[in-house]
This record gives sequence, C-alpha cells and structure tokens, in this order.
Amino acid sequence: MYLTLMLVLIAVFCVFAGIFSGGIFTIILVPVAAIAVVSAVAYLLMARAAGLEAARTPNPTKQPTGEEKPAPNAPGEVPATPEDYVDALRRAQ
Repeated sequence: MYLTLMLVLIAVFCVFAGIFSGGIFTIILVPVAAIAVVSAVAYLLMARAAGLEAARTPNPTKQPTGEEKPAPNAPGEVPATPEDYVDALRRAQ
C-alpha cells in the first residue's frame, strides 16, 4: 500500500519536472494548456447556469398562462397516432 503511494507521488513529481524543465513544454504547451483549462472551466460554468435554468420543472398545480398553452391544431388536422407513424414508415420502405 505504501509502495503504491510512493510510486504515485514519484510519477506526479516526474510529470511536473518534465513539464517545467524547460524547452518547448514550458514555452508553448504550458500556456496553451492553461488557456484550455480556463476556457473549459468557463464553458462548464456557463453550461451549468443554462442547464439549471432549463431544468426547472413546471409546477403541476399552476394553471398555464397564455404563453404556455400549446398551439391548437390547424383546421382539419388530426393528431397522429403511433400506428400512423408505423404505417408511414412501412409505406416509405
């Protein structure tokens, strides 16, 4: 158990030493990775904020207002049933 912990610590140290030892990693890839991490965090925060707003469930006891009512069917239009969709799929094949 302690050997595994020691190996993990050595591996993490080697990764950091390799990244910050200089050369192409330090000059180009570290700033690019930092920019990618910052933009990923910002994107996740924006997506979470949008998801929380969209995830609100409507109150079942609340009566719908004019904006929330579904649009009525056009005159002469009949709602389709699942059987109608299956028949149309069979005809299309």
